[in-house]
Amino acid sequence: RDEALEKIGNRIAAGQIKEYQIKRANYVLDRYLLPHLGNEERYRLLKAQFLGRMAEACFELAIGRRGEVDKDHYANKRLKLAGNLMEDLFRVSFNRLTRDIKYQLERANMRNRDLSVATVVRSDVLTERLNHSLATGNWVGGRTGVSQLLDRTDFIATLSHLRRVISPLSRSQPHFEARDLHPTQWGRICPSETPEGPNCGLVKNFAQMVEISTGIDDETEVKDLIFDRLGVMPLAPFLVGDREVPVSYATELEAQDDELVYEETYD
Repeated sequence: RDEALEKIGNRIAAGQIKEYQIKRANYVLDRYLLPHLGNEERYRLLKAQFLGRMAEACFELAIGRRGEVDKDHYANKRLKLAGNLMEDLFRVSFNRLTRDIKYQLERANMRNRDLSVATVVRSDVLTERLNHSLATGNWVGGRTGVSQLLDRTDFIATLSHLRRVISPLSRSQPHFEARDLHPTQWGRICPSETPEGPNCGLVKNFAQMVEISTGIDDETEVKDLIFDRLGVMPLAPFLVGDREVPVSYATELEAQDDELVYEETYD
């Protein structure tokens, strides 16, 4: 474990002292490795189990125990709505602002200047980044065309533009499977409304009556849906070394539930 942390720290913090490299490696593992499972130290075991399940799936595919996952199935897709995109943009912009504040503080300290909020916090660093992305459509992660001028030709054109779904795949590649109609698009994506040319099949529109669920904030409702109504069963406790780990999580939400009761025997 220590050797692995040293390797990771040497890659991401080359030239720094060993203590800082290890600290930075732990931070990166907690913050950026499988962040949907959690970004604290207590989630490391859950991340290890998740990586183990990923490796298990690869081995099962290699020996023919399972088939390939259909990446075009809409159960394996997720929409990034305006709120998610603005969250990404604000996070990057705010990190840029914090770095600028740190730089201004260090410079003022070196020159023995009096500190003031007006000179240290330059608000235009944040607003210019936000306004530039909204004006040009160039988003974080190298994405382009995220923000567009709303089509106001008529009411139908406006509705179509507001319900447009754009794939991040490259237009220069064939991507035949992604462009084709998939059975799981039924009732969700309009089968006929798509542009001609290189964007054909990659730019889609929602079906007429589709609605988007934006998530459930109450974790109790999510756990009730998964464990009670859908019948998801937790896995049995298991041993790691000489100690017993409370549970091998069947789902990510189960990792945060301490009230689940497990049967003593499993087939």
